[in-house]
Amino acid sequence: MPATLSPDEAAAFLRARGHQPGDLAPLTGGGGYWSTTFAFREDDREYVVRFHDRRDDLEKDRLAERWRSPALRIPHMVEIGDYGDGGYGIAERVAGGPIDDLDEAGMRRILPSLFAAMDAMREADLAGTSGYGLWHGDGRGPHASWRDALIGREAPGERARQRAALERLPIGTREFDLGLARMEELVGRATEKRYLVHNDLLYFNVLADEQGLIVLDWGASIFGDFLYDAAMLTFFWPYYAKRWGGIDIRGELERHYRTLRLDVPNFRERLRICELDIGVGHIYFQAVRAHPAAAWTAKRTADLAKRDLASSD
Repeated sequence: MPATLSPDEAAAFLRARGHQPGDLAPLTGGGGYWSTTFAFREDDREYVVRFHDRRDDLEKDRLAERWRSPALRIPHMVEIGDYGDGGYGIAERVAGGPIDDLDEAGMRRILPSLFAAMDAMREADLAGTSGYGLWHGDGRGPHASWRDALIGREAPGERARQRAALERLPIGTREFDLGLARMEELVGRATEKRYLVHNDLLYFNVLADEQGLIVLDWGASIFGDFLYDAAMLTFFWPYYAKRWGGIDIRGELERHYRTLRLDVPNFRERLRICELDIGVGHIYFQAVRAHPAAAWTAKRTADLAKRDLASSD
């Protein structure tokens, strides 16, 4: 539905709801798999409207605003409503370019801001929310524990469904199994402390401007181990080796935690189980969509499943 929405249709929809959108234009790269995004002007102000298959993702963006701070900048959601079977959301438009497009010097420059945003999420007050795993717009996660969110095989877990889907595809089944088996070996070292995790710090969801960073799209956000956001970086960093290969991201993260004098019990095991959960989930996500990175992700997952915990590669 959103994928076929034209600018004229978007403008007509907004006008029917009392808006006067000017200069409306599609934003490339801003829609992801589930939404179509347009920028427009109204009353001399800049906005973005997203037509989304999942209204709940938009509600998560609005709820995430409670955690806004100078270190964790989040665009203000000004309106949410129904659109077909999904929803639409209008947010204030922010400037900046995605960190995915930075060269090594640019990434080195913004790492302190990125780590500061991750620190703000680690310190976020989760009062009024509950559960673990992929939370919803009401602030509730579906799992009773972090360990269940990681390796739960029954509802609300999706591992069995994902495994069955991979059996029909030419890639990923062996690596999926290796990753999950190693996760089950390590899960006893997982923490049960509950933190806010963005879970999507790449994929054009973080913008950099002169003031620092702006964090977009909380649809994938989970409650769980704060190291999950660190693991998203360490897992995918080699994929960006041609651009950021000169940066030892795990080393930078460890130095940052030492500077903060932050005690992270079972750091190696917790980081690895998060990396493997990311790998297992992305094998499925990429394989079913024939994503060009699917083979790389499968190999990365298998390598991490077999690798010594001390390895920083």
